[in-house]
Amino acid sequence: MTTMDTTGNMTNQTTINNSTIQATTETTTVSSTTTQTTTVTTAASSTTTQTTTDTTTASNVPTGIYALQIPSCATWNKTGITVAGNANTTAGSDAASLNSPVGIFLDNNYTLYIADRDNHRIVKYAVNATTGVVVAGNGTPGNSPSQLRSPKGVAVDQMGAIIVADGGNFRIQRFPFGSTVATTIALNSSANLLGDMRDLHIDVNNNIYVTDSDYSRVVKFYPNNGIGVILAGNSGAGSAADQLQGSYGNFIDGNDTLYVADSGNHRVQMWPAGATNGTTIAGITNTPGSGLLRLKSPMQVIVDNNGYYFIADSGNNRIVKWTSNYAAGGTCIAGCTGSVGNASNQLNTPRDLKFDASGNLYVSDRDNNRVQKFMLEISANCSISK
Repeated sequence: MTTMDTTGNMTNQTTINNSTIQATTETTTVSSTTTQTTTVTTAASSTTTQTTTDTTTASNVPTGIYALQIPSCATWNKTGITVAGNANTTAGSDAASLNSPVGIFLDNNYTLYIADRDNHRIVKYAVNATTGVVVAGNGTPGNSPSQLRSPKGVAVDQMGAIIVADGGNFRIQRFPFGSTVATTIALNSSANLLGDMRDLHIDVNNNIYVTDSDYSRVVKFYPNNGIGVILAGNSGAGSAADQLQGSYGNFIDGNDTLYVADSGNHRVQMWPAGATNGTTIAGITNTPGSGLLRLKSPMQVIVDNNGYYFIADSGNNRIVKWTSNYAAGGTCIAGCTGSVGNASNQLNTPRDLKFDASGNLYVSDRDNNRVQKFMLEISANCSISK
């Protein structure tokens, strides 16, 4: 369980009961009324007062990003369940279809948000829903406040606003809770170069991290400041320790350590807070391959509370798990057939991955136009200490 104390620090707990991992995250209720001053009270008994013009109510939005402690002995069912998109993997623009889904986000109520790239929209799937609801973008590419163009990353902040990496418009958009009209957080300009963003991540303080593939770097934006701070890749495209090339996904942990799926270099890099050079924690620089010591065009990485790295090894159409023992290589946990395909145990360019609060794995299976769910499996003799 991830909670926030009155200083904003996170506390993580995970319990295993009857061989099932459970993670519960506290929630915040935000009540907003036009031209009135409202009070927001969190579960940590921290109270703030603010003035707002929102007219809707956001309930059960995340107060933080939970970090699961998944036992090392845990596995995932290798047969995926299609939770969004057509089971026959065809692309479409109706409410039941997707067209090249890329970034995904899961809130604490298991609600799934999808950057439906080629439909130029963000769709939301409630638990067990068979169709999605469009919550941002109108399906027509454009640059108005209600439009998107090839969105590639999505997250929901602690106020229930939807944050979008609007890649084709070179901007970061914020859709307030319940609104389909966005405000721009950051925009490409001569003073603030911002290229085609491949991923977007937020931390518990609503800071925004985007992977700017055009400039081969990761940039941090504060929620009320549209000027970015370069965290990684400040030396142009390349394969040196201080460089990135064609990078995609990024992840920031509770220690402000940054992890980057450095796709063009076929590796995953770790950048401790304040570091100028990255360290390779998975894959071999400029050496693509299908063996478990190698990666091929990885597109996403996330890290659990035990320090395990989960990687969308997109060029190999699989999801792999690495430990801090680099020499041991990775272990395949999904898409392990060795071939690309659209069967329930196959993937076709997995683009993003997330875990829900129960440890189940969700994968945006981009070229199959679907999102797959792989159920966590914990045997009776598997515990949190193993």
